[in-house]
Amino acid sequence: MDIRTSYQESVNAALQQIANHIPEDLVQKFAEKSGITKADIHPITPGPAGIVSAVDGSNAMIAEGGCISLAAIRAARTTFIGNERENRSVTPLTLVTIGPGHRNEDFDKLFEECFGNPPHKGLDNADPERASAILRDTLEYWVTLQTAKTLTAGALLLMDGALRVSSQNHEPVLADIIKTARERNLLLAAIAKRTRATWGGGHPLLPALSGLVAKLGITGPWWAKIDGHLLDHAEYRQGRHGEIYVASLHPQYSRPLKMELPKGTGIDTAGKTFAALAACADDGRIPGYPYPLLDAHRTVVIDEALVQQIQQDIKAGLSKQGIQNKTYEVLFGDLHGDFERY
Repeated sequence: MDIRTSYQESVNAALQQIANHIPEDLVQKFAEKSGITKADIHPITPGPAGIVSAVDGSNAMIAEGGCISLAAIRAARTTFIGNERENRSVTPLTLVTIGPGHRNEDFDKLFEECFGNPPHKGLDNADPERASAILRDTLEYWVTLQTAKTLTAGALLLMDGALRVSSQNHEPVLADIIKTARERNLLLAAIAKRTRATWGGGHPLLPALSGLVAKLGITGPWWAKIDGHLLDHAEYRQGRHGEIYVASLHPQYSRPLKMELPKGTGIDTAGKTFAALAACADDGRIPGYPYPLLDAHRTVVIDEALVQQIQQDIKAGLSKQGIQNKTYEVLFGDLHGDFERY
């Protein structure tokens, strides 16, 4: 086998796969499939920047062993009034254990601490990354719910991701967040940093709609609602509490984002939501992305430096208990680390 030829063949195959999903007539196909016309693309007139609260969460694996793993989780809320940060808060950095055994005991404790009742179903430890993410989601939903209960009418509440849960235990929590926001006359939106949404057997949604908008001669900020039946995968309908929209929020910089608003949101409320979003999406660092969510992300992220600090704290704590570093390495060691030294 000629390795160079084999590599080049794999590159060509990958390029062909991309080309198949983004054909030259992508925009025309999308226009025919979606039925979206100029009347479905709504212009946004940014209003004054009011009160905006954004919530984000972060999780990171600290140590992974065969029978037990450690992860760190936290969530943050940041609130802006008139383009200025009014306040921000972060939950304590929390270490959670994943394993041993099948059921995650930390999830049971955390869920009851946050919501006052035990989870409907236990969390399986089989997939540590997934378990870590669901533990993070629990904190993130709790902070979001508390925020919804305190914001004043007309404020915008932003969530990272989607109005769709990954764990059945969070179904009633997300429903409560949406119900509270509606009762308190809040504007609620979830914004995805990236999306796997496709249509027509694998064509990406955002480039298709963005291209159609440009073809229609529409400039400036805009929004459009996406019919759920247009999308390919059932995951976009299962466990979902929202409806899908795409919006470009900056007057000069085109950055289409996939967003979700609660099911049943009327066109007037949607328009107010996108006007409020556009009013806080003119940050020069990431134009077109709401800067309160950027601020929440930067506040909450658990980066590599913090992971290493936590690891050192764990090792120091074990040492004080008479557990030597070599025991830590046996429990959590990874030969990949040894490989990288050579």
